Amino acid sequence: MKRIFAASLLLTVTLAVSAQVTPLTAGWRAKKASEVNVDGCHLTMSDPDLSGWISATVPGTVLTTLVNNGRAPEPWFGMNNESIPDVYNEGRDYYTYWFFTRFSAETLDSTKQVWINFRGINYRAEIYFNGKRISDDTHEGMFLRQKYNVTSLLNRRDYNRLAVKVEPPLHPGNPNGGQGGDGMIGRDVTMQFTAGWDWIQPVRDRNTGIWDEVTIEVTGDVDIQNGFARTRVPGARLPGELQDPAFVTFSADFENVTDRLVEGEAAIAYMGSIEKKKIKIEPGTTVTIAFSEMKQTDPRIWWPNGMGQPSLYPAVITFHDKEGTTLDREDMMFGFRETGSWFDEKTGSCVFTINGQKVFIRGANWIASDGMLRLSRSRYDAEVKMHAEMNMNMIRVWGGSIMERPEFYEACDKYGILVWQDLWITGDCNGRWPDTLRKAETQARRREYPDNHSLFINSLADQVKMLRNHPSLYMYCGGNEFPPPPELDARIRKTLAALDGTRLYFDESTSSDILRNTIGGTGDGPYNVREPLWFFKEKWHPFNPEIGSVGLPNMESLEKMMKESDLIVPSDREVNEVWRYHKYMGYGDMIDRMGEVSDLKDFVTKAQLVNYEQYRSMVEGYTSHMWDWYTGFLLWKSQNPWPALKGQMYDWYLDQNAGFYGFRHGAAPVHLQFNPADSAVYVVNATPRERKGMRLDALLTDENGSELWKASQETALPPNSHIKVWDVDLGGKPAKVYFLRLRITYVSTGLIMDENTYWLPRDGDQKELMALGTAKIVGQMMKSNQGKFTVDIANSGDVAAFFVRMKVVRAIDGMMVTPVFFDDNYIVLLPGEKKSITVDVNLLESNDRNTPLMLHLEGVNLPEQMIRL
Repeated sequence: MKRIFAASLLLTVTLAVSAQVTPLTAGWRAKKASEVNVDGCHLTMSDPDLSGWISATVPGTVLTTLVNNGRAPEPWFGMNNESIPDVYNEGRDYYTYWFFTRFSAETLDSTKQVWINFRGINYRAEIYFNGKRISDDTHEGMFLRQKYNVTSLLNRRDYNRLAVKVEPPLHPGNPNGGQGGDGMIGRDVTMQFTAGWDWIQPVRDRNTGIWDEVTIEVTGDVDIQNGFARTRVPGARLPGELQDPAFVTFSADFENVTDRLVEGEAAIAYMGSIEKKKIKIEPGTTVTIAFSEMKQTDPRIWWPNGMGQPSLYPAVITFHDKEGTTLDREDMMFGFRETGSWFDEKTGSCVFTINGQKVFIRGANWIASDGMLRLSRSRYDAEVKMHAEMNMNMIRVWGGSIMERPEFYEACDKYGILVWQDLWITGDCNGRWPDTLRKAETQARRREYPDNHSLFINSLADQVKMLRNHPSLYMYCGGNEFPPPPELDARIRKTLAALDGTRLYFDESTSSDILRNTIGGTGDGPYNVREPLWFFKEKWHPFNPEIGSVGLPNMESLEKMMKESDLIVPSDREVNEVWRYHKYMGYGDMIDRMGEVSDLKDFVTKAQLVNYEQYRSMVEGYTSHMWDWYTGFLLWKSQNPWPALKGQMYDWYLDQNAGFYGFRHGAAPVHLQFNPADSAVYVVNATPRERKGMRLDALLTDENGSELWKASQETALPPNSHIKVWDVDLGGKPAKVYFLRLRITYVSTGLIMDENTYWLPRDGDQKELMALGTAKIVGQMMKSNQGKFTVDIANSGDVAAFFVRMKVVRAIDGMMVTPVFFDDNYIVLLPGEKKSITVDVNLLESNDRNTPLMLHLEGVNLPEQMIRL
């Protein structure tokens, strides 16, 4: 990764003398190509007449630029998207645009080489610089970087002008309500969901534009590219122990961009040691240099979340000429880890391993941070942190979306999240099923899509080189619920073996190499709300790459995504048009079981109760059969790339719903859980290490906190285990609602490792949950440390404070701010109980982080109150 320095001039970027890479984000203008009467050569020969051009967002899409200029409404609000012209109806010319900017290079050393780098353009592009076309052919493909040496064209005394003509995908398809519309978008090497899916509306320009970063890079006469740290971690390892050696082999490409022979020294600097190699590079050629394998004594191993620390190492590759001048350098971060798998005949599914240890997969499918690709490093960090906070260990990047960006992978490296990366094929578009909404017949799609196999392979090779140093990148998958055509699949395997060779590959997400003997269907699903008991009693797919359910957001987000007049309670008989448009999924009769709904706020509160129990039951049900029925599962989905009304743990506004905290509790790596199938308590250790010195406690109370039953014991927990501890007898004990509190603490310190509270209405009468007396809570902020607040809250009343939700609001106007991280939320506080809550606001935007904030509390039976932070 090259060093990046920001430039902030509005109209013209001046390249800093010391910068190696400068983002080119400022000063861009855009105009519809049909309204521009000159070609790219004339546009960039001198300053063009920019009257009628609008300020452009780069990186970004045509639609993003139009929205930011008020030429189109924000698509995600209400039904605004329906008023935006679709490329299928208007034709590709409608979203074919010119983008133009300029920069100054007068401060640069005249001996340096200057490059323009594009990390992603969708879909076709012609690129011009200072009166010349620099793209030899028309760029094609969403997932292909482009790099141009513009040294000979550079104007060091005047402005340098850059123009890019961008066209939509060749086959944008008809957004006719099918998965990927009519499927035609599958012919191109691009993201498929932009034609619409059952969880998102169509993106009208199909995300046409310079969607990823543009940079200016300065090097010497040798350019270092594609540095790779290939690691080996032989044998089975345990986190936290003295480690046997691990090994790393570094390599990189060295390009001589001159017309003369270049001689010098390639060097790798790593952990205080340097290896050098003298090399000669012929004019205009590239050589690949591999250094000797290095041994790392007692390495810090990279582990997934919940297993150990995700440790990283830095390294630097340089090239020096014979005089000792540094011509280029490439910085990289990598981690020591080894992937693996084996097929378990007992469960009928694949067991995934890391560093020789099996991993029970508890993760989620990921679509994109934003459906219009309004991406940022800070948002990536917040969203990946959400998954780590839920105790997940894997994210699957779904095949109808994108090859995720380096910033996403950096966050996954940081938080210890394994990544299953699908390639750009789906069963829906590429021909798994007959479908009357498809334009082409099934066999044609199976044989032919995508049209250009060479482009697909070239794109794959490029993206692998970009991402292969990230230890979080765990596996590649050919397609979602469908494999690539056999000829293409063979080429994929060959490419991955040549360029990587350290990761798993499966041809499709429901491959027989991942699961066999499935319960009908294609090996994933279901996707709707289920009785909590179902997850414990019904044996399902042994590894499930997609299982989904409800996910209604909180009131604050509903108010952001639609007009007040649309904020009405949905019912089985009638669902508002806007709710349907945003893909609302019903809750069956689960909300009605809690009593008549009084208003939308009451409906949302009850929906959150279902969200919490649904996702806690899901993860605990799978864990209750860990290594017996199941080897893991992935939610469909953890998030949505737009404001949707189902299938999410947090919403597009980065507010966590109650399902987030239900899953978080249920997925704790060392965990005490209640099984409703046999009314027993089990202890789970989903880690590869034995856990010693643990104290297990269970307490059953009524709604007033009166003790009805309790049990405790000290124990050691074997690795990868699920052990029955106690039976819980609820019979004959008077209560409206039983509360079962389960807790694991360290014997030596008394600190809590795991805590879990269940609410069990008498005779299953859910109405009792909503009929508790009014609770009383007192609280105060106790301490603040670098954006983290500790708040003590206590139940001073005589009834349990039930399902207490916390949010952070601005003191000035009461508006909720996101993202905020709580170490617990949607809590139960028994009478006389006190709890310390940690509130982390470090990932808020600076203007929110630096304004006075309040902690807002409310619950099913708790009136609203505020605590100043």
